[in-house]
Amino acid sequence: MNTNEEKTVAQAMRAGFTLIEILVAVAIIGILGAVAAVNIPKMLEGAKQTAAKEGVDNIKKAVINYNLLHKKYPSDLNQLITASGDDEPVLEGGEGVLEDPWGEQYKYERSGKKIVVISAGPDGEFGTDDDIRSDKVAKSAQD
Repeated sequence: MNTNEEKTVAQAMRAGFTLIEILVAVAIIGILGAVAAVNIPKMLEGAKQTAAKEGVDNIKKAVINYNLLHKKYPSDLNQLITASGDDEPVLEGGEGVLEDPWGEQYKYERSGKKIVVISAGPDGEFGTDDDIRSDKVAKSAQD
């Protein structure tokens, strides 16, 4: 074997990864996977909270639009998704838009001209601290 062939064989033998390098790479990937597995549920819950805040705000705006179009407030939220006469529904998307990200129906309350749309929040029960309300969403958006 001449020197050029020896160099080529030696380079070919060094071309692969060692077992230590592969184990280090697998360990790093495992650590990153563990960090992601811990943080993804928190990120998903935050996304649901944001979606619920937008949902109560959008439904409140739809109630106001319904009042402007029909000169009365809807008796329940289902009227927002129902076409009446030649008019399209005020809120598009069907019954799914009336459910919060946790699968509960939004609740609508009206006192005079004050309109409040409420999501039961993660626990699925109205009247608890985790409720997401349109009157509180508006205040936090101004802060």
